[in-house]
Amino acid sequence: MSGTSLLPVGGRDADEKRMRLLASVLAPDSPEPLFLMLPGTPASKSRPRFSREGRAYKASADEEAETRTAWLLRRAFRQPWTGNLAVGAVFFRPDRQRIDVDNLLKHVCDAGNGIAWVDDAQITAVYGVIELDAAAPRTLLVVAHHSSSLDRTGVAAPRPAQRRGRR
Repeated sequence: MSGTSLLPVGGRDADEKRMRLLASVLAPDSPEPLFLMLPGTPASKSRPRFSREGRAYKASADEEAETRTAWLLRRAFRQPWTGNLAVGAVFFRPDRQRIDVDNLLKHVCDAGNGIAWVDDAQITAVYGVIELDAAAPRTLLVVAHHSSSLDRTGVAAPRPAQRRGRR
């Protein structure tokens, strides 16, 4: 590890060390952070699509990727965590395609709603890094309870929007 790098350089053998370092920076007081490795190419959240009627919808590829990530998260979380949370991710991409780290994080945050956390509004600390690993694309994910002056203990899932009648 170089003196200027937060995360150690190296292959998959350094993944556990990466996750532990990330947890210690994001949520140093958290007693039991959760470490996950999500196999496969990290998915990115794309912009919403709009129908001819002007209604927003998700592209089918986004829907499928979010369902897959949610399934992987469901295997690790027995029930959604409550309170303030920190989420850190290292995304190992298989190629040099230009993808924004915030869209990769948004995908994970949305997929975890109702599974890993009640709502992604609980996340009060976030960190994301994109790395290259053509041989083994994956996402390293750290989730931990986070201390913040902004208390998110009472965050509940948003209510579905009510349809308004047309006049």
